[in-house]
Amino acid sequence: MSFFIICIVPLFIAFIIIMGLKEKQDIFKLFVEGCLEGLKTVYKIFPFILAITIAIGLLKSTGALDIILIPLRPLLIKFGIPDDIVPLCLMRPLSGGASMSIVMDIFKNSGADSISGKMASVIMGATETTLYTITILFGTVGIKKVRGVLIAGLIADAAAIITAIILVNIGVI
Repeated sequence: MSFFIICIVPLFIAFIIIMGLKEKQDIFKLFVEGCLEGLKTVYKIFPFILAITIAIGLLKSTGALDIILIPLRPLLIKFGIPDDIVPLCLMRPLSGGASMSIVMDIFKNSGADSISGKMASVIMGATETTLYTITILFGTVGIKKVRGVLIAGLIADAAAIITAIILVNIGVI
């Protein structure tokens, strides 16, 4: 089985070359054109990636996430949500890297087997970087009307977060 896994990429490349030769296509020219299209895509999405990265950095460095927690504490205690989970819930739709950083902090401070660690693990596995993904994918192709996709994605993220909190609090996970 591992031999097949090792050979799958070279076999796929060989298949593409064989099909190109069979169709009498200039494989190198097509490869170069594909690379050019890839660079154009990077050029289109770079401003969106930069804007999201700067916004996330500002939220973390200014302490805005800590300020958001102050009025939420009584509600968090009532529902059994640890304080350190809230920044993850807020950051996860924005950035996978920033949310992974938060999870690593949770693991370091509370432990991976703690309630916070378990909730963080389930949240990371069950949610998506919704805003980031929508910004990149829809921004690249120029789609402006994203309201329906955004609402559906955020509802799915909220459902996953709520489910994670419930399952960890009742001891299923």
